[in-house]
Amino acid sequence: MASPSASLTAPRAGRRLDARWLLYLLTAAVYIFLFSPIVVVVIASFNPTGLTSFPPAGFTLAWYADLLRDGDILRALRTSLVVAVLAALLTSALAIAAAYGLSRFTFRFKRVIQAFFYLPILVPGVVAGIALIFWFKRIGLQTGLLTILIAHVVHAFPYTLSIVLTSFYGFDRRLEEASQDLGANPWRTFWRVTLPLVMPGVIGGALLAFTISFDEFVLTFFVAGGGVVTLPLEIYSRIRFLLSPVINAVAAVVLLVSMTLALAVQLLVLMRERRARAA
Repeated sequence: MASPSASLTAPRAGRRLDARWLLYLLTAAVYIFLFSPIVVVVIASFNPTGLTSFPPAGFTLAWYADLLRDGDILRALRTSLVVAVLAALLTSALAIAAAYGLSRFTFRFKRVIQAFFYLPILVPGVVAGIALIFWFKRIGLQTGLLTILIAHVVHAFPYTLSIVLTSFYGFDRRLEEASQDLGANPWRTFWRVTLPLVMPGVIGGALLAFTISFDEFVLTFFVAGGGVVTLPLEIYSRIRFLLSPVINAVAAVVLLVSMTLALAVQLLVLMRERRARAA
């Protein structure tokens, strides 16, 4: 004869199982809703008709071949790569300096300054773009490659700082003390001990800054002016009037690059966490 407790446990277990399956279904529905448009674009980039029809009429790499022969897109791609690399380097350098100061020194209004560093995350892109273009005009700076670079650094800095700052807080500071006890000055300790230990976080922050800069459209639209065209601006100018099949190929390539960099950032963060646990 089954006990009363067993008879009560079975319905509870069934309800937990039903709730778990409902959670799985809702999660799958959210992912399908988010990634279905991306999958359609990727499939269309291989469709001979160049349309977003499903199932596709066949398979072709013609649109990717046209992409390699498109001079305007290649120039825009080159510009985006140059800006993204410079933005990643500058953002990483600024994030290292800020993270070192925030993690190593105690001063008044430290929390306020740190919150101020994260302020660009809270400001909408349109508002930030309007503010930047007014500021550039106020100081007499002509819009172009330099203004795009400044805008991208401002936009990517908070995200890079959060990763780099976590790296500075995550390692054992006794290693720095041991280095100084052995006669190394603070500058030598930073280059030989601190920077190598936080380098995975710095690389992860740089890759994230590169991705943010490479994909940025709103700020670039406001501060680019008429002489510089990045890849997002070139794509926008083409899809305003006609959705060229080449754009599907461009979107697929950009998606592949962005996902690869995002995966690299996650791998670096996981490696840093494993090293911290091992230590």
